[in-house]
Amino acid sequence: MLAAALALASAVGATAATTTIDFESLTGPSQFCPPAAPALEIGDATFSGGAILSAVEGLPANQTTVYGTEVGCGEGYECEITITFSNPVTNVKVDVFNGVLGSAVSYTVTDNLGGSQTKEIAAASNSGMATFELSGTGITSVTISPTTGCSGDLWAFFIDNVRFDTVESPPPPPTMPTEKAECKNGGWEEFGVFKNQGDCVSYVATGGRNAPAGDVAAAAALA
Repeated sequence: MLAAALALASAVGATAATTTIDFESLTGPSQFCPPAAPALEIGDATFSGGAILSAVEGLPANQTTVYGTEVGCGEGYECEITITFSNPVTNVKVDVFNGVLGSAVSYTVTDNLGGSQTKEIAAASNSGMATFELSGTGITSVTISPTTGCSGDLWAFFIDNVRFDTVESPPPPPTMPTEKAECKNGGWEEFGVFKNQGDCVSYVATGGRNAPAGDVAAAAALA
């Protein structure tokens, strides 16, 4: 698995995390057509349909590293870039850059749930760029393509700064003692919720009716 340009930051709430993929630890040529990899895997996301380029000529809107495709490049280059997620995600955002120098082009971003967004992006010579957002829950794939489809004579576009939220599973409830012996010889400390050995023994003796008196938050989770 390629561990590249993947930044993980805590999002709002204790069970969600936001991932940003910006390709910055990768490098490529400044012109098409570099060899297109069968798939580019970065963390939970896999990219297909294009290749990595850096400081692309004729793309003033973004002179960093991007993932892009263009007509006429041959095998591995498609007029549809696909992002596949190894686990379901939500709140997908992606920056799309028009690579056609002389004209604006309409692009559509669609997910596997049926969500989509269409925007017209100015010509590359005018720094054409737009951010697309899909807020569905349980997204496993996203496609980016010209709205008119793949029959056009000219298409070229790039993506960067792919952001998405993943839902982290809550930790399992703590395992609690069922025998008094588990509380002895410091065993009560391993459970993280008891004030002392007697507190642990009381919990076992009453079948859990006497709640732990140590970690209040953890004890509340057992209620």
